[in-house]
Amino acid sequence: SGVILESPVHPVTEGNHLILRCLYQHTTSPNLRADFYKDGSLIQNQTTEMSITTVSKSHEGFYYCKHPERGESPKSWISVR
Repeated sequence: SGVILESPVHPVTEGNHLILRCLYQHTTSPNLRADFYKDGSLIQNQTTEMSITTVSKSHEGFYYCKHPERGESPKSWISVR
């Protein structure tokens, strides 16, 4: 679908700041206003990025973003250590 969730490749350390972005690979304006999901549940809607200021173990899980017309990104596992 071309929708991508920009997320960290390595585990996030507890207490750190985490930003997830929803991007689209086939446009000159890559940031998408999209809904963000964790483990299938909507956690934030209609924004280009999601910010978690203090990461805890409870934030570990599968995240993805979904755009109403362009579809959803592949799921990304966020690991917290």
